[in-house]
Amino acid sequence: MTNTQLNYKQFGDTNNPALFMLHGLLGSMDNWRGQAQNLSSHFNVITPDLRNHGHSPHLSGMRYKDMAEDVLSLAEDLGISSFDLLGHSMGGKVAMNLALNHSERLNKLIIVDIAPKSYPLWHLPIFNALLSLPVHEIKSRKTANDMLIDSIESSVERAFLLKNLKSDGSGGYKWRCDLSEITRTYLNVANFNATAGVTFDKPTLFIKGGQSPYLDPVEDQEKITLLFPQASIITIEDAGHLPHIESAETFSEQVNSFLGLS
Repeated sequence: MTNTQLNYKQFGDTNNPALFMLHGLLGSMDNWRGQAQNLSSHFNVITPDLRNHGHSPHLSGMRYKDMAEDVLSLAEDLGISSFDLLGHSMGGKVAMNLALNHSERLNKLIIVDIAPKSYPLWHLPIFNALLSLPVHEIKSRKTANDMLIDSIESSVERAFLLKNLKSDGSGGYKWRCDLSEITRTYLNVANFNATAGVTFDKPTLFIKGGQSPYLDPVEDQEKITLLFPQASIITIEDAGHLPHIESAETFSEQVNSFLGLS
């Protein structure tokens, strides 16, 4: 167990059942604010910044084993012995690793727009674009946005990524996340390995964004059910890779239904 103290926010009564919500690559706990508030009347919702993201410690390495243990360490610090777990993209892989290796700690599992497999290095152009920004010289987020238009077409994605900028105290900006370490260890993030024969045999929901290439309900079905025998897959047709943001109401309805709230 690591001793990493992740930065986090809590929503709701701490006497309620616990639900951890994990963000994706280059995201932060703030990505879950709206959904966490919606769930806070029934759950003690914890939204951590994963290592090298948000305000959490900048550490060497991005292995899923280590990131899962970071979350378990936070649960221990908060006195939480069992919980439901939701993770998006990279956070979904953290959640799957935790579920497969510490199944006794979890009740239900929700995975958002990611599969238990390795992916092509799709983010390399994004890392190159972000690392090329002269952030200390930029005087506004609009300027940063304009400089990324040619390399990152989606305005939603640009806005999502630029949340990682913060003031450097001298009129410019710097990266809140440890962009260099994340880039260096990106291969670990893109990959996913599971121990042969290990399964998570509890209620599991995979949510796919209908316009996203990350999860294919047909091609990925065998991989999913091999590791998560009780898994079901639903698709939010009008969403991309960020269904909790792009189709927030529909996403909330699906999560509420799975968690027994409606």
